[in-house]
Amino acid sequence: MTSCLARRLPTVKPQADNVKPHRVAIRRLTADLGLNSPRLRSDGTVIVHSDEAGYGAVTRLSVSASQIVGEYVLVITDDVPGALDAREL
Repeated sequence: MTSCLARRLPTVKPQADNVKPHRVAIRRLTADLGLNSPRLRSDGTVIVHSDEAGYGAVTRLSVSASQIVGEYVLVITDDVPGALDAREL
C-alpha cells in the first residue's frame, strides 16, 4: 500500500505561502481528525497537537493536506523541538 500511496502523493514540499491559501480546509481536516492547535512553520510544515497515541491521524492529515495543496505537506506534532517557531495556521 505504501508504494501505491507514494505514487499518488506529490513529492515537492511547499513553502508556507503555498499552504496558507488552504488554511481553512486544513483547519477543518485537523478538527475532523481529532487534532487541534494547527500551526505553520515558514518552511511549510504543519504542526498539530494530538492526544491520540501513535501518528495515525497525523499521517491522514498529511495525506489529505498534500492532496489539497498539490504538494507534499509534512505534518508533525507539537511535542518536538522543531515545532517551536510555528505560527497559527
